[in-house]
Formats: sequence, C-alpha cells, structure tokens
Amino acid sequence: MVRLTLLGVCLGLGLRINGETIQLDEVRVDSECKKIFNNQIVDVNMVYDFLLRHSQELSLEDYCRLYILLGISEFLYPSRTIRVFPILFTIVDDLCSLGKHN
Repeated sequence: MVRLTLLGVCLGLGLRINGETIQLDEVRVDSECKKIFNNQIVDVNMVYDFLLRHSQELSLEDYCRLYILLGISEFLYPSRTIRVFPILFTIVDDLCSLGKHN
C-alpha cells in the first residue's frame, strides 16, 4: 500500500510545491471552462456526468481541462459540499500556467 500525500499529488499533477497561492474564496470568475456549465454552481458529480455524456463532442483540450479540474477538486481541494471552487475554473483555463501554482 502506498500512502497518498499532498506532496505526491502535487508532483503527480505537475504542480509546484512553492508558487502562487490559490485563493479559494474568490467567487467571481470569468472562465471559458465554467461557461461549459452556463456559469452555474458546479459540483464534482456534474463534471463527471458531463465528461461521460459529452466526451466525444469535447475538444481534447477541454476534456483535459475538466479532467484536471476533477483531480484538483477531488484530491487537492475537496469541499464538504462537493462543489468545485470557482477559482479552479480559471486555473485550468490556461493549462500552460498550471504549474505556477503551489
């Protein structure tokens, strides 16, 4: 059995250990990724369902964004309400800058 640690998850996702802090309390976000869900409040189950139903229609980049969003929402920043923090949508919008966050 391998113990899953925050450090291991960060390294596995390609996230830096020291970098910009993610401000989870930010509510107003302008995100292309969030527009997929018509800017409504999104929970983890909605993202799973969307990926299963629309996997053939999504571009590879959008599919990867949503998949990474699930990883971050489930392992790094889970919430009791299973809601996805809005700021995470803006983070996955720019996949090239994903590694600048800790």
